[in-house]
Order: sequence, then C-alpha cells, then structure tokens
Amino acid sequence: MSEFKPGELIVFKTHPFLHKLTNIKIAAYSEYSSPVLVVKDIKDKVFDKQTGKDIGQQLHCIYYNSRDGKFSDKWINSNLVNKIDFSVSEHKILIEFNFKKELEKAKKELSIKNYENLIKESYLNKKVVLKSVDVELFKKRVNRTKENGDLVENNHLEFLPPLMTIIGYKFSDDKNKFCEKLGVPLIELKCKWYNSSSKTFSEAFLKYETLYSVQETQDLLLEKDLLSDVHDSIEENKFFILPISNPFKLEGSENGSYITETIGHSEAIVYKHYFYQMSYFDYITYNKSIITIDRPFTEISEKDIFGKKYPNYNKGYKVKVTDCKFKLGTYYSIVYKDAYGNITRRIIKILDLFICIKDFSEFIETYRSLESWNPEEELSFVSYSYLEDGKLFIHSNDGSIPSNTLPKAIFNDENVEIMLNANCLLRKGKFRNFKLKSILEVREIINGEDTFEGILF
Repeated sequence: MSEFKPGELIVFKTHPFLHKLTNIKIAAYSEYSSPVLVVKDIKDKVFDKQTGKDIGQQLHCIYYNSRDGKFSDKWINSNLVNKIDFSVSEHKILIEFNFKKELEKAKKELSIKNYENLIKESYLNKKVVLKSVDVELFKKRVNRTKENGDLVENNHLEFLPPLMTIIGYKFSDDKNKFCEKLGVPLIELKCKWYNSSSKTFSEAFLKYETLYSVQETQDLLLEKDLLSDVHDSIEENKFFILPISNPFKLEGSENGSYITETIGHSEAIVYKHYFYQMSYFDYITYNKSIITIDRPFTEISEKDIFGKKYPNYNKGYKVKVTDCKFKLGTYYSIVYKDAYGNITRRIIKILDLFICIKDFSEFIETYRSLESWNPEEELSFVSYSYLEDGKLFIHSNDGSIPSNTLPKAIFNDENVEIMLNANCLLRKGKFRNFKLKSILEVREIINGEDTFEGILF
C-alpha cells in the first residue's frame, strides 16, 4: 500500500520544515527554500531488480509560483521528500472536498450524473485554494538589523497559491471516470483567478483532491452576520470575551482552573488572503492581537467588565490606590512600577494580602493596640484583610492578638511593606508579589473568574 495519498503535503528533503514543524523561521538566503508540494498522482512502489532495494515511488506534485503566476507540475521520487503533517487550520473556513461522502449522506446513487449535479448545484462559482495555502501563507523569514542585532521578521510568499473560483469541471479520462483503486471520481475543477504577475485573469484545471473549498465568512452561520457584528462593535466601542490560543493553568489552582479566555477591545477588520480577522487589544497580554472571524464572539460593554478605578476623583475627593479594598479571589487590572522603574500593565488574581514588617519592636511600639501581643518569635510577615471603614484587620494563627485593627496610617508607614500575592496573567498565571506602594493604578474587574477561567477536558 502506498505511503502517500493524493492531496497530502510534501517538501524536498533540503527544506527546513519537518513533519509537524512548519513554524520554523527561515534565515540567511530564504530563496533557497523550495515550495511545499501537493501530491496529485502516485505510481506504485518499485524495487531494484538486481538487489531488491526499495527505490521508492514516483509522486506527481503541484505548486504555485507566485512570481511567474503559474501552477507547476513536478514528478519527484518519494525517497527525496519528507511528508508534512499539517492539518486544516482550526478555523472552519477551509473544507476538504468529499463528493462521495456528500452523495452518500444525501442517500443518492454514486452515479456520474449525480456527481455532476452536485458540482453544478453546490460548487460552481464557489471559492477554492491549493492545499499548501496555510503553510505558505504563514511561512516566515528573518534577517538581522544592523543597528542592534534584533531579528526582523516578514512573510515569505514566493509560493503562495491564489484564491480561485470554480467556473467548470471535467473528468480526467473520458472513458475511465472512476479510480479503480479508490472508487472515487476522477474529476478536475476548472479554476479562475486574478494573475498578479500578468495583470490579467488565468484559468487552469486542477484535481479536486489538491484543493480546499473556501467557505464564505458571511455564510458560516445562517442566524448571524459575523462581519457586521465586528464592524458594529468597532463603531460602538464594544468589547468581546475571546478564546486564547494557548490556555494556561493558574499556579496553585486546586480545582484545575485554566485561563481560557481574555477581554478584547476590537479595533479593525483585516482581510488575510482568503479569510477575515479581527484586530483587537488583548487585556491579558496588554498588546495587540488578532483572531479569525469564524464564530460568534461574546459581546460585552465596558461597564459590565470594569468596576471602580483608583486613583480617581469622587465629588471633589481624591480616591487613592490605598483606598481600594482588595478581595481574595478577585481580579484587578493594575499599572505597576517595578524596582527598575519599568511600568507595565497586567491583570492579577488576588491570593493573599500581607504586611512585611521590617522592625517588629518598632511596629508594636507604633501601634499601641498591639503592645500586649507577644508572639514566640518576632514576625516578618502577617496576613491582613480590610474592614468596612478601610482599616486593616491582621490575622494570627494562634488568635493571640488582643486588638487586630490597624489604622489607615499604616499605608504611609516606612517600617512596613504592604504586599499583594497574586496570580499574574501577564506571566501565564505564575505567583507574583506586588508592593502596594508601587501600584500606580487599579481597576476592578467584575466577575473576573467567570470571564477568564474555564476547565480543559
């Protein structure tokens, strides 16, 4: 049995891509990289008559040369290639052709007439693209800049196949219209595309096994217009709850909670070769990101995401960061200045609140209500929570503190450092400690647990 099938992707052995490793960036002279080939036909494996050694199969392949604006055919020995294990993108826009399965599902006879009717009724004037499209579309090349040695990345689109429209069809062999090995029809689709090289339109017959059917974004859902929803959200300054590509677990989570979604502020609609994407600002990474528009996104308004902001002015009174009563298990968006003066924005989930005491004797002396508190050892850390009036309530494991309340003046006490222990989403949910005095801005996030967390199955 053949190791290869029509429609599979292969590359010449000198190509840097290997099996599932198709996200390798190509440096130096990237033009030496050969195209990704799509298998059209396969000849039976043969062996050397003298030695019995496997000398491989002949594979008839196709690729598109973007510079010349032409599809090229090539016969190549299977011993000279590597198979690329690349599945269709996660989005639902690229669909495998399977005429036989469609007829069987419709409980129709697998006759030539029914195959022809299926193509005429369902596929004429529809979009198609060569199966190598995604590998070629996301192929990257990198070069160093002269200034600081950083790598500059750009697209390597020399073999990117065009988006085409089906305008006709034919059988490859007028006498033998079905494959005697697989029982599938030997159909070629006549495709038309705009040729950017010749600045005109070109046509070619291509085997349907080498192509994907391209779904229209506006046809993915009957009940919703996905593009209009995104367009309207931009006009109305709306937000979306969006899935993240690589969910991560919160460090220390006992219930198996993962961060699976983020808050996104939509900014623009982008068309990328054959599909639409939404450019948005991601509040987990605090950076711009992009997502394919192939499903409805949960829309949400700003007032349903963000709560009180600190510092702020309320009726002429300045509300400071220290007025925020942090709650355990709650999410906050903060602006933080680290020890090196770097200012970053991030979302955190509060796990613990504690006071770092530099001089315990001075601490007891300053807060007279605690002077009868005599723990066995001088403490460096003590947990706290907030009272309704904004004062602090400190905790002891043995319950030995006579009066647990500390005044607001503690926020200005140089002998203590008030700390927040939290999961930091900017750092993939890892534990981080934040000094309260280094937090420049805080904003509450409403129902953050429901917004960000999910369970992976």
